[in-house]
Amino acid sequence: MSLDIDKIILHSLRPGSDGQPHADTRSQTLVPDEAVQGLMAELHRIYNGKGGKGFGFFADPEAAVAELADGEEAPKQPSPAFRIALEQLLGEQMEFVPFSVSMTQLLVKHLVEHALDEQGVLLFAKYNYVGVDYLMMALLEGKESVTVSEALELSHIQYLDIGKLNLVARIDLTEWQTQPDSRRYITFSKGRVGRKLGDFFLDVLGAREGMDAKLQNKGLLQAVEDYCDSQQLEPAERNDYKKQVFKYCTEQASAGEEIEIRELSAELPGDNDLDFYSFIGKEYELEDRFPADRSTLRGLTKFVGSGGGLTLSFEQKLLNSRIFYDPQTDTLTIRGVPPNLKDQLTRSS
Repeated sequence: MSLDIDKIILHSLRPGSDGQPHADTRSQTLVPDEAVQGLMAELHRIYNGKGGKGFGFFADPEAAVAELADGEEAPKQPSPAFRIALEQLLGEQMEFVPFSVSMTQLLVKHLVEHALDEQGVLLFAKYNYVGVDYLMMALLEGKESVTVSEALELSHIQYLDIGKLNLVARIDLTEWQTQPDSRRYITFSKGRVGRKLGDFFLDVLGAREGMDAKLQNKGLLQAVEDYCDSQQLEPAERNDYKKQVFKYCTEQASAGEEIEIRELSAELPGDNDLDFYSFIGKEYELEDRFPADRSTLRGLTKFVGSGGGLTLSFEQKLLNSRIFYDPQTDTLTIRGVPPNLKDQLTRSS
């Protein structure tokens, strides 16, 4: 893995006697030895494959005010503190250690404002991966476990649980500096419950939300359906076409890569006069590339639904072969009940 660490430092967040988060800061960067290199390589890999990320860009308060209609009250404007400090860091007007300390204090301030109870080891890292510069900020949770010594004695150890990465944000410095009009060079964890974590990061970074990855995936599914309709594909051909789209997208997700529409189109069969890429055009408002959302992509090969205590999921190819839907009576008929389900039903009847 071609990952080069420029600067990396650790601070910590702990609950104070007042019940609020407090920071303990380090005064020196870490030496990028083998352990540090291994940690960053794993963090980079896990974060690339992490789903449910938010995408954004640094807000321009002046532009936001200019867009207001006459008499409209201006909303709360994002603070430019993070962006200004980052510009000073990149312009060599601020050293990495004071930058990280200042941003840790900013993070604590917003944790209090958003009533988020977080603690652990806070990592700041500026690094390069295959020619792209990044700045990552991640809160790593400490865990306790048991190890066995050579004398076969047990002892407790503390370790960093980097598999979760619930509180993490990363800035693609290269994209920010070379494509200032981009709306996706900031990525951050959004969490599964509401918008609390996403709003927290937008406030800390002084950013606005840009690309919606889930919406992009839904747009892709709709484009695939419409393209199959335009080509008048038979049911079997339609299923095969969707399978190829699903295979490409899931392989990209597993590799930590994004869906590239032009690349996807090149792998799909199509009319020479109208391939998938040409069909999409500007009508579907899809980005040239965007992350795969696995839950949304399931709609390429499966019918999924739930409600009223019932959850159903089955391969689309089974419709009208083993599973039949009657819209008049709103009923599904299933031929060939799965053995494990059949056993449960038999024992309960």
